[in-house]
Amino acid sequence: MTGTIVIYFSISGMLVGTIGMILSKDLIKKILSLGIVETSINLMYTGISARSGIIPPIVSGDFSNAFYADPIPQAVIITGIVISFALLCLSLVFAIVIYNRYHTMNVETIEMIFEREEQ
Repeated sequence: MTGTIVIYFSISGMLVGTIGMILSKDLIKKILSLGIVETSINLMYTGISARSGIIPPIVSGDFSNAFYADPIPQAVIITGIVISFALLCLSLVFAIVIYNRYHTMNVETIEMIFEREEQ
């Protein structure tokens, strides 16, 4: 039950982030919307791998009939978090470079200035 609720929240977060990336004209808002989508994807993977009645695989003792948690989805989620953080940091660095060059964060203005520079 809890996993289903988490999946619904993650899907709504993905929709909100995608709409934010599409409709926003500000570059920082687009980057933050991308962060929301990445976090929602990690949350969805967590909801999918959440099951009741499982124990951590590092428990000692005789649990021959117990169900152990699979550590592979946990490793994938942690790797995804690290990659999304690196992507977010790199995007913000590029936004700073773009702001220093064009003195605006409006995507349409940046595109107009870039097209004038090409001609």
